[in-house]
Amino acid sequence: NKQQRPKRWQDSGRLRGYGHIVFDTTTSRQTAITQLSGKHLGRRYLTIVEPKEQANTTTSTSASSKPRDQPPGCKTVFVKNLPYQAVEDDIQKVFMVCGKIVEGGVRIARNFQTRQSKGFAYVEYRNVEGAHGAVQKAHKRNGMMVLGRAVFVDYDEGRVKGSFKTEDGRLWSKDHKR
Repeated sequence: NKQQRPKRWQDSGRLRGYGHIVFDTTTSRQTAITQLSGKHLGRRYLTIVEPKEQANTTTSTSASSKPRDQPPGCKTVFVKNLPYQAVEDDIQKVFMVCGKIVEGGVRIARNFQTRQSKGFAYVEYRNVEGAHGAVQKAHKRNGMMVLGRAVFVDYDEGRVKGSFKTEDGRLWSKDHKR
């Protein structure tokens, strides 16, 4: 084989129980499928299959995927697939090129007890053009990257929950009055 890529959980680094192998030739790949699939490696059962066709995933921001129409008056975007170590300033630096962001307008969803990021956030712009620009830019060929990771951006139509808290645990609604 040429390259092994075992998959790991992002938060703990533990192996997920599967991986991808890139073979030198299709013959070596076919040999592994026919001779090793269904066998045991130690106490682990092996299932080896052909790769699936590459699908258009949520992190894919190819030019062929067209963003949906902007809801009237929408100034907030939803951002997912964020690195867990990303903080508000990292996100703001990337998204401020699309327009002015309101003070405290970057809200990262965090675990209630550990305060660790859940991997998604909301960015609120001063005007609808900022939100439109962010979604349009994210759907272009190279999309938008936060700390080297491609992110998915879409319009958000919900309202801020009263219980949403800042990184240091204070209620967001008390710090950022409307």
